[in-house]
Amino acid sequence: MIETKNLSKAFHDFWAVDDVNLDVQPGQILALLGQNGAGKTTLLRTIAGLDTPDSGNIVWQNDIKVGYLDQSPDLNQTLSILENVFKGNDEASMAITRYEKALESNDKKEMEIASGLMDSLNAWELEIQARQILTQLKITDLSQNIATLSGGQQKRVALASTLISRPDFLILDEPTNHLDLEMVEWLEEFLANNRISMLMVTHDRSFLDRVCTDIMEIDDKQVFWYKGNYSYFLEKRQQRIETRNANIEKSTNTF
Repeated sequence: MIETKNLSKAFHDFWAVDDVNLDVQPGQILALLGQNGAGKTTLLRTIAGLDTPDSGNIVWQNDIKVGYLDQSPDLNQTLSILENVFKGNDEASMAITRYEKALESNDKKEMEIASGLMDSLNAWELEIQARQILTQLKITDLSQNIATLSGGQQKRVALASTLISRPDFLILDEPTNHLDLEMVEWLEEFLANNRISMLMVTHDRSFLDRVCTDIMEIDDKQVFWYKGNYSYFLEKRQQRIETRNANIEKSTNTF
């Protein structure tokens, strides 16, 4: 679904991402791990097209729809939850926004017009799914202004908007931050049922263990790939470190 070739990105002469190659296939859920400052968020932003790489290429599968969740989402503070969630310019999103606003104001004439639009665009299934996602993330008052929400609530609104957009590929930076256990379990089930491929950064070890198919570790600007979940990663990483230390000791003793 996506392939990067020799991808590099520098900030002020510091190479945050250096010569990264990755290849994510349909159905894979890949987590990026590494120390703070290793370049994980920079890599996500570069792949998502928010930062421009200094060198290398990013190749996406044709006609793929990508959803991106920033670690600190930049929502429009002057708009409502509804307007932020359905921020797309496509006709279905605009019809749903119009219908939901009519419901809130109990404007029967506008509801009739909006319902007709929903019918013509086959948007009811999307509206139902959107309602389910919002409910699971405990977002109920869609008329509430974004500026009145806490940072955690805004993160959940941004996550809902990303999922509702029906992406083929998700790029998520700390998706489980500000989610309670019930929400995390629901998100795991949602990802499994919708078979969405994903690239993410998270410190939630339990989530990593239950969701990931692959883990990519960035360690001292080197990239190591592990075909398995977090428990598998811990085992194989320890073996890698022990082998490296043994080789260093052997080399030192040789001299």
